[in-house]
Amino acid sequence: MVAAYEDSKWEPIKWENDMHCAVRIPDKNQWQRGQIITMVTDTLVEVLLYDVGVELVVNVTCLRELQENLRMMGRLSLECSLADIRPTGGSDKWTATACDCLSLYLTGAVATIVLQVGRGENNTTWPLPVKIFCRDEKGERVDVSKYLIKKGLALRERRIKKLNNSHSSEKSLEIPPEQEDSMVTKCIKTDFDPDKKAADVINEHKVSEFKQKILEPRTTGCYKPPTIPNMKVFEATVSCIGDDGTIFVVPKLSEFELIKMMNAIQSNLKCLGLLEPYFWKKGEACAVRGSDTMWYRGKVMEVVGGTIKVQYLDHGFTEKIPQCHLYPILLYPDTPQFCIPCQLYNTKPVGNVWQPDAIELLQELLSKREVEIHIMKLTDYDKKYEDERWEIRFEELLLSETETPILPSYLPSSLPPAGELYAVQVKHIVSPDEVYICLDSIESCNLFNQHSDTDDSGVSWESESESLNEALRRFNKNVETFPPLTDFRTEMPCLAEYDDGLWYRAKIVSVKDFNPLAVLVQFVDYGSTEKLTVNRLRQIPLHLMQYAARAIKVRLAGFKPPLQDPGKTRIPYCPRWSMDALWAMMDCLQGKRLYASSVAQAPEQIVTLYEDEQYPVHMSLVEMGLADRDE
Repeated sequence: MVAAYEDSKWEPIKWENDMHCAVRIPDKNQWQRGQIITMVTDTLVEVLLYDVGVELVVNVTCLRELQENLRMMGRLSLECSLADIRPTGGSDKWTATACDCLSLYLTGAVATIVLQVGRGENNTTWPLPVKIFCRDEKGERVDVSKYLIKKGLALRERRIKKLNNSHSSEKSLEIPPEQEDSMVTKCIKTDFDPDKKAADVINEHKVSEFKQKILEPRTTGCYKPPTIPNMKVFEATVSCIGDDGTIFVVPKLSEFELIKMMNAIQSNLKCLGLLEPYFWKKGEACAVRGSDTMWYRGKVMEVVGGTIKVQYLDHGFTEKIPQCHLYPILLYPDTPQFCIPCQLYNTKPVGNVWQPDAIELLQELLSKREVEIHIMKLTDYDKKYEDERWEIRFEELLLSETETPILPSYLPSSLPPAGELYAVQVKHIVSPDEVYICLDSIESCNLFNQHSDTDDSGVSWESESESLNEALRRFNKNVETFPPLTDFRTEMPCLAEYDDGLWYRAKIVSVKDFNPLAVLVQFVDYGSTEKLTVNRLRQIPLHLMQYAARAIKVRLAGFKPPLQDPGKTRIPYCPRWSMDALWAMMDCLQGKRLYASSVAQAPEQIVTLYEDEQYPVHMSLVEMGLADRDE
């Protein structure tokens, strides 16, 4: 199909119902044989991809006239229906719930299909009446028809009645011999009673024999670690390069055994399906149906929503795939992994972290290459394997340095009494009428750059907090020696790393994410908040707790949101104000030394901000129509 239509150009054709065509699947850039079902519009057509049994709507530009040599081949999919059952509710149509149930458990599953055809019949009903048997998560054989009846989604129907009424819809069924051999499902043409029992016995014997080879009970377990060749130098093939610079190799001596095991898995693994909802855990061993539709031995690396990141243990690759492509069983659990993880001896990446360009270079140099491995230092892989997967260590949790001491809250800063005019700096803006300020002095010195969001150049700290700046500067030089934060309760004081790479005083606001753990912190000397991972948090030295928190949250007096606001875009967390008003207020405050006069200090701090000791800053918003005066 690809060779015939890859370079083909679209030509206008008058398409009609039941016409055969070649269909290009836009999302996958594939070509499939199809048949027109109906013309939806002049440009949209509903087609049946009869080789895979999928119906979809495509644009006419995706259609080509099907060549004669491609029409001669029989269809590669068969339309089947479950025998001996009928829909519930007295209707002859299946409910959406029943269809969803079948789709969930049978799509992508490998099943045993038994044709329900009488002896001596040349023709059969269409769709094919069949019985389908799958293996559940316990490895037990399940009749799908009985499963639907048990779930209340179907009722049993007498077979004699159905066979008597089925002659009106009889059609000829032609299955080329080569198609029978290539079918994914296992079809057994059998008679009703005696021969059917014999076929079931044969099938059960094959499944039982295969189960003894590769299937284990559904219990917690893992695959054995790879066997390191007993030689200093051996030849191997590089299978892949990990994101952390790990080089995965398969010894040449083991390649034949790997191929033999993979072929055995593909040819025998035909008994999985009908898996109940399953909750996967990190590190759990499993069988993986890869994106190439082949089965592999795997391990769960990470669970992310509806997808799971898995590692193909015998090849080293990692991939995110849907949960329906995993099965909680062990394939050949007594056979060690074939892929051996290696690291370059005495080689460290720049910055101690492998960068993407370095990984790409390694992939270009080594992927799929035959190499000679010289073992310079042998890691005790077996011990590490057991430690990581089986042993839970608690000793480190009991060390004194891992315990975060419970510290009191930061001392609050106070404002001068009402009626007094004092210099301030705005450190953080929440909304046009809610900001964080800190007291300023007449003389300011550039002792420690700060991350105020109202001053792009960095405004200096006040002279009276000089000792705090010196302490912060000193602690920043040795911050790596401070123990990590292990207590994430609300209001817990800590040191937090800002975007500029420096560490500042902060406190915990809340825990935002758990996988990985991320915490919302507030920088107490500025008022701004940020979500940080735990590696950017440290225990705060007790010496830094003696200084009061510099940022003071205040509400600005003298103005309020306008009754008629021209700004359409609102502040998401404060919809009574427009984004235009927020930007205008930032322009009024940025990089300026301001003055404040307290209006009230309880129950909240309320001040009026002035630009030149007389002109309130909010008057600019009033003049632009972005705020109204509030007397």
